[in-house]
Amino acid sequence: MGWAVLIIIAVVVVVAVAAKLYMNRSGADVSQAQFQEWMQQKADVCLLDVRSAREYNSGHIAGAINIGHTEVSAHLDKLRPYADKNIVVYCERGVRARIAQKALTRAGFSSVYHLTGDMAGWRDAGLSMETPGDRPD
Repeated sequence: MGWAVLIIIAVVVVVAVAAKLYMNRSGADVSQAQFQEWMQQKADVCLLDVRSAREYNSGHIAGAINIGHTEVSAHLDKLRPYADKNIVVYCERGVRARIAQKALTRAGFSSVYHLTGDMAGWRDAGLSMETPGDRPD
């Protein structure tokens, strides 16, 4: 192999490693089991439901804050107390959660996770949900 081929291979490897590192920083996932463990340990976690208010009101994971994915950037002040804590984001199937996750990462939040399976997976697993009427006043 010539030097040009080795240089091309090296560049490809460096780009692949950099992309993987970037995705781990801004695209980390947390499994349902890991999230439940954090909650059982009473870890300081912010759970962010980025679905619509209608979807949220039809059933959500207990303790979730509802801010629609298009409104996350406008409500950073509400989330600022969690800037150095774990934030777990979910929507119905993942697209909106990834958008919100990237917005939070760009805004400087350091530990933003996407809940694997989102609400559809949570529901399919038969895990508990609450509706606004379930919360005590």
